[in-house]
Amino acid sequence: MRMKKLQSILQIIRNLLLYEWTDKRVIMGFLAGMAVPLYWLKNFLDYAAGTGEPVNILEAFVVVEHEYKSVMFLVLGWFLMVSDAPFINGNTYYSLCRTGKRSWNMTMVLYLLVQGAIYTAGVALPMVIMSLPCGFAGKMWSDPVYLLSQDYTMSQSAKYGISFLQRDMMRSMNMPKAFLATALCFFLYVVLMGLILYTGNLLLGGIWGIVAAFIVHAGGFGLRFLGFGRLALAEYACPGNFAEAGGMHLTGPVAVMALLAAALVVIQCCLIDKVDFKEQVHVQE
Repeated sequence: MRMKKLQSILQIIRNLLLYEWTDKRVIMGFLAGMAVPLYWLKNFLDYAAGTGEPVNILEAFVVVEHEYKSVMFLVLGWFLMVSDAPFINGNTYYSLCRTGKRSWNMTMVLYLLVQGAIYTAGVALPMVIMSLPCGFAGKMWSDPVYLLSQDYTMSQSAKYGISFLQRDMMRSMNMPKAFLATALCFFLYVVLMGLILYTGNLLLGGIWGIVAAFIVHAGGFGLRFLGFGRLALAEYACPGNFAEAGGMHLTGPVAVMALLAAALVVIQCCLIDKVDFKEQVHVQE
């Protein structure tokens, strides 16, 4: 019986992926996620070319994702991809009959995890590919990035429009580990934003979810500007913010984002029985 329900859940996720990826909104959001980093990527590659030294092909994603301005825009494509939450379509009633409300809700959460992984890959891999002509593979950080991490006068930032003051991160992690840590934190952050959006839209209807997610996301940069960076969830998307001379404290940001995501799922499960899906379908139509 459990195996049959698992098969139903996987089938619903598969069908929803196929359905959503025929939507121009999802395709545009994904393409935006690929295109937005190109501005900072070009700045980084111009800087590397100016030094005359090669860079590690994994460094571009790490450097660009730690440019705090880029994170603000990188997530906008994700908002576009999942703005249609809770993903009601003509098959929803059939899916609810097969799985029940709570299982259907967990299916939507799993769907967000899958889409989050796809979006993260769509952001990171193009930067790796575009770094191939001027890069090398390996565990070592490059000299250009090391010099950039020492640019406390921000002279290179002013000249090339890119910064990376993450010397402690470079001391604590080799390049592949830093790449994976950055991808993990970015993935958890977009999934958390997606869960906020999904929970708001599911329980409150209308556009309340996307409004709440955008306020949390954009508000993080306001808090950073006011000097309360550790209270800003956007800071948790960049693992370098949690590196110190004594080492990398990756457990903190991962645990905070995972616990907040779990809390949202618990809220969904507690209140899902009160959701009027007939009204949701009417809104979608």
